[in-house]
Amino acid sequence: MTIDLTETSTSAIASALQQARQRLGGPASGMVLTLVIVTDEAAQYDAVRAANEAAREHPCRVLVVITRRPTAGPRLDAEIRVGESSPGETLLLRMYGPTGQHADSVVAPLLLPDTPVVTWWPGTPPEDPADNPIGMLAQRRITDAAAGPRGRRAGSP
Repeated sequence: MTIDLTETSTSAIASALQQARQRLGGPASGMVLTLVIVTDEAAQYDAVRAANEAAREHPCRVLVVITRRPTAGPRLDAEIRVGESSPGETLLLRMYGPTGQHADSVVAPLLLPDTPVVTWWPGTPPEDPADNPIGMLAQRRITDAAAGPRGRRAGSP
């Protein structure tokens, strides 16, 4: 099942998830973690495909953060995939304008309670993932070393 929400809010997204879960047979989620993927539109397909393969063994909520048009007006669009189209729950969160500057505020209410949070940057990671606002939400952070800067960190011996 796929649910498209345009110009939405985190409370509307949470409500749509709850309703979808009930339509599919039960309110329990059975998820083992929340995986937050920070990517761009071009790379999201491959990242979601990889996450869905992992979710077949370890059901999880996948939150895909895609920042689009930073100079546009504030807007949040969501594509929710649950059921046969996706193991677990997959949410593509497209953020426009200032909303993308505060993606952590959008992501935080959608984290599963009492489960670990992992943030993954499949492309270029932030300079310090642990200090990144979305990285701070996570207990674990995954980066692609090949996409990051090479050599020693500034200030290291």
